[in-house]
Amino acid sequence: MKLRNAVLGAAALAVSLHGAAQAQAIKTEPPMKAFTAEEIAAIPVPETSFDYASVNPKDYEKYFYFHRPETSFDEAYADILECDSLGSGINIYMGADSSSIASAMTQYGVAAGAIGGLVGSVLADAIFGSAERRKMKRINIRQCMFYKGYDRFGLEKDLWQEFHFEEGHGRKDEDERIAALEMQARVASGPRPTTEVLEP
Repeated sequence: MKLRNAVLGAAALAVSLHGAAQAQAIKTEPPMKAFTAEEIAAIPVPETSFDYASVNPKDYEKYFYFHRPETSFDEAYADILECDSLGSGINIYMGADSSSIASAMTQYGVAAGAIGGLVGSVLADAIFGSAERRKMKRINIRQCMFYKGYDRFGLEKDLWQEFHFEEGHGRKDEDERIAALEMQARVASGPRPTTEVLEP
């Protein structure tokens, strides 16, 4: 009996230690991709200048971009990619199965996977309309980027559409998404905008 208890105790300890090791292995930040100077130079720099008098300031709630001084392109891209993923609910478009939730939790943390799993079910379409999902994503991205120290600047709708995308009930083609995120990173890490900083 003592031997059985000792074996069970050792097994429980091993499971506990294995769980602790797995918890420590969970990444707290997404991996940062290293771009070459040639790769960065090949990414178009979108136009952000426009006639401010012709735009209703209320439009800046939907149409905006970010910038943070002294930020490398690699840093900006990693931050934008992470905030876009978190803003999307991560698994909304991946599905709410256990493997995608586990993947999200491993890369972005427990809360992100749990939230993505809750929102990512079929019920989300009944609860949230496409417009509401887009609004939620904008708010989440704004909060995420503000937390990372980025300022927000207003943009005219047509210019915004050149390097941004909206997703309601579906997900954009991955190549289109990456191209837009890369251009956003060019702006976020580029010259400081001369226009007024908006509220987060």
